[in-house]
Amino acid sequence: MNMNQNTLHEPNLIIEIESFTKTTIEQGLQRKDLPRLIKLLDDFERIYSCNHSYSDYLGLFDFITEFEFQNFKKFKDGIYSYESLLRVSDQLLGYFSWQFQVHKPKVDSDLRQYKHRVKRRLDRLKKHAEDLFNRFSRNLVVRVDLKYRADSQDRVDIEIFNKHVRTLRNRMANKDKCFRNLKFNAWCLEHAPEGSYHVHLFLIYDGSACNYDCKLARWVGRTWVNEITEGLGYYWNCHTCKHADEDLEGDGSNMTNTLNTQEEKNYKYLNGLGMIRREDPIGLERLQAVYSYLARITAEKIEQRLRVRVKGMRAFGCSITT
Repeated sequence: MNMNQNTLHEPNLIIEIESFTKTTIEQGLQRKDLPRLIKLLDDFERIYSCNHSYSDYLGLFDFITEFEFQNFKKFKDGIYSYESLLRVSDQLLGYFSWQFQVHKPKVDSDLRQYKHRVKRRLDRLKKHAEDLFNRFSRNLVVRVDLKYRADSQDRVDIEIFNKHVRTLRNRMANKDKCFRNLKFNAWCLEHAPEGSYHVHLFLIYDGSACNYDCKLARWVGRTWVNEITEGLGYYWNCHTCKHADEDLEGDGSNMTNTLNTQEEKNYKYLNGLGMIRREDPIGLERLQAVYSYLARITAEKIEQRLRVRVKGMRAFGCSITT
């Protein structure tokens, strides 16, 4: 648990460091940039852990901090600070600019590896889904996104997020409560540039034992909010297109106030959610669109990649629990 989690918004700081690093690579390090650099270095010092792995732009910032800026870290007023960087020579300033630019290939390599890993996800998801539908004639498909409340995001660092995800994974593996009839689970961890860490969850339940996909998604969301995150969490029910607070309204019998039962079934079917049968080619095609979301490589999805992980932490996983 990070001692500074209540005073520093770690996800926002990571995005700010990435933005600064990109600009420095493109435009060089100017003397006017030093106060901002010092602020970022001081803040990064507060969230840094040798138990964490930093990638691409954040990894480059960490690399240069370790090998170039450590000598400027001085103990002042009870804390370490990099204020002495304000007095560097123009020659040294140019050298630092060169360091950011010459190590840009490290960033490119990390991003290429990330895209390669995402491409491999789709093959795994496709194989597992096809295996399930070859073995069972009908399966209930559930999608829910697990997030954090806006007023609690500054209290959730990567270590707390990792703890919550591990608890979630253990419950799925043990088929605890809302995961009782679960056959397959897949999860993808992301970091929204204007938000926080979150989980995209793709679940397949035993279609002969479960019928209420919307209520199952709500149950999973409530478990995340109330039990796993102890009130810090939030969720989006993909079956109702509602946020957590809105999704709690009513008894859950209807998807919205404006849709009747048949419209609700059609809506979910067209989005690849709910009950899918093996002999239904259109439903299976829709299903592929659902799980492919966890393996998309678009500019928007790349911007939501994890830049930091606890060592040993994975950003994606899937497993059959039958």
